[in-house]
Amino acid sequence: MKRYHLLILVAILTSPFLAQAQVILGAHGGIHSNKVQIKGISESWIPENSYWTGANAGLHLEVPITERLNFRPELNYVEKGFRVKEGFEFDLFNIPVPIGAEAITRVQYIEVPLQLKYTFADGPVKPYIFGGPHISYAIDGQIDLRANLILDFNIASFDIDMTNNLYNQLEVGGLVGAGLNFEAGRSNIFLQGSFQHGFTDMLNDPIVDIRLRNSGFNLTAGVQIPF
Repeated sequence: MKRYHLLILVAILTSPFLAQAQVILGAHGGIHSNKVQIKGISESWIPENSYWTGANAGLHLEVPITERLNFRPELNYVEKGFRVKEGFEFDLFNIPVPIGAEAITRVQYIEVPLQLKYTFADGPVKPYIFGGPHISYAIDGQIDLRANLILDFNIASFDIDMTNNLYNQLEVGGLVGAGLNFEAGRSNIFLQGSFQHGFTDMLNDPIVDIRLRNSGFNLTAGVQIPF
């Protein structure tokens, strides 16, 4: 039931605006490229950590506050993850042959960004910036193990029990971004990019002092219709 608290929060925060102004409804989709910041353990123990790219999609509202400033809440589905690699090489007939292992962690979130959007100019093409906090709730997760010996192959896949006390399902963070809005008849289309960072840890392990925080980039396109 906790995930429905996000929907209630959006309704409460947007109701004063909806009562006073005409709103714009939008739909969007794109990609989210994510990695984690690892802290709390010795740097010599931290494996190579790289980006993993998943999908994001959702709906949003835009409610005018002033002529150029809008309040923009969203309700999104976002796939966040990261790759961890370890490996070495050995010589075979004086040819270096890599051997390695990779763990890919993928976590699916329901996310509510609460943003302010500022549009710089009028006309058929409108540049804008936006930013604000986001609240995310992890609903599912998987870990895929892969090995590399000249070729990559899968070893195993495990589901993550997000209800385990070791995992923090609720994430609070912030995002900033910029985009372009294009007039298309009565509707608008837009393309935007943003940087997103989590302020809360993904793990709550009281024994092993390790802290993971999401950090990533969004590239999104969408359409908006006033009503």
